[in-house]
Amino acid sequence: MALPSQNERTNELGRAYVYRRQQQGGRPPMPLIVAGLALAAVGAAWGIYSLIPSGSATQPTSGEPLIRIDQKPAETAIAAPLAVPAPSPKAPDPVILRQDTKVPAAQPTTSQPTPKTDAPAATPASPATTPAASPAAAPGSPQPETSRPKLDDPSKLVVSDPSKKNTPATNPAAPATQPASTPTTAIPASGSTADVAALIAQGEAKLSSDPVQARAILSRAYAKAAPGDQERLRDQLNKVNADLLFSPRVVAGDPLTEQYSVVSGDSIVKITKARGLAVDWRFIQRINKADPARLRIGQKLKLVRGPFHAVVHKGEYRMDVFQGPPDDPANWLFIRSFKVGLGEGNSTPPGTFVVRRSSKLVNPPWVNPRTGEKFGADDPKNPIGEHWLGLEGVGESTPLTGYGIHGTIDPDSIGKQRSMGCVRLDKEEIAMVYEMLEEQISVVKILP
Repeated sequence: MALPSQNERTNELGRAYVYRRQQQGGRPPMPLIVAGLALAAVGAAWGIYSLIPSGSATQPTSGEPLIRIDQKPAETAIAAPLAVPAPSPKAPDPVILRQDTKVPAAQPTTSQPTPKTDAPAATPASPATTPAASPAAAPGSPQPETSRPKLDDPSKLVVSDPSKKNTPATNPAAPATQPASTPTTAIPASGSTADVAALIAQGEAKLSSDPVQARAILSRAYAKAAPGDQERLRDQLNKVNADLLFSPRVVAGDPLTEQYSVVSGDSIVKITKARGLAVDWRFIQRINKADPARLRIGQKLKLVRGPFHAVVHKGEYRMDVFQGPPDDPANWLFIRSFKVGLGEGNSTPPGTFVVRRSSKLVNPPWVNPRTGEKFGADDPKNPIGEHWLGLEGVGESTPLTGYGIHGTIDPDSIGKQRSMGCVRLDKEEIAMVYEMLEEQISVVKILP
């Protein structure tokens, strides 16, 4: 039987009494347990929260105000939970930059030298500039430029790549070294093409060892070369032909020449006709330096076959003599170049001509077509000199008549426009051209 003092009381003192009895030996009720755990959790959270340093908040990007969690506005600090970024896939090892003020857009895959720029390097004395505010960088992206310390010497750039070991760093302050490039064919400064440059180099390499082949190669180059190279090639070819063609020496393999042994009854005129040489007999006499009246049996003579043709370049006051098909310049052999005079007032007509039949004359008389004044064969005042070659137009140039190639008693007129439309040469050179060009065979082209 329970004592009266042990009966439960319904007032507040009774509830406290019963609680004391449960603390002494009984099990507390479930609501009390839940309330105690809640109070303990709140206390623990407050303790941990108070231990977080005020400066451990995420650093703001440039230009954003720094908000501490223990500062006002309090609602901002309370409402901003600690965001845990989602894990991102592992990015490749980044290129590490040391002593740099800029983040390169992309590093080259090869160790190509970094070109030197003209931008002046920043010095410690120069004032620092305050960059404009930029948006927050995404996780994993490079830090903005404003968060990096300023360098003492920005020119000392060291770039290293963890994926490439033992690779020396590149210094952009050093002079950039470009890889050596060896063109297959050097193009001359005069503007000739690479193919022409190759022909010139090939021909010049053979000048001493094989002048015949060198002449053929350089002649092909001359037909396609730029003006600057043509001038140099003319000088070279004139020298080559001074030996190959205009000297008594016969060079083996030369298609233009042959050696002949004089037999009884021979004369230079007879030999020229018998061998079908398309040159004047005087040319054979010239190159052999022979006396036609004193030929000896067994004497060796150099014969030149021909035929030869000519091109007059009006703009350059020049005549080029060549051997080969007149309509196939690619296969011409350059022989010699001469300076010429032309018609006053640009009256020398361009066109294609042939040396007219029975027109080659030595020491001819002449009548001035304008005044009717006559000059005898031996008259020293005869303005056409001692040689004349008449020209007749062919093809579209057929209407062009009365023109010719002749000498002059006025050497100062060479390289100028002083004739009545004819092409004139100096005394010695007209004699050579007269001997090389043949009637009804040799073609003369006059170009603008």
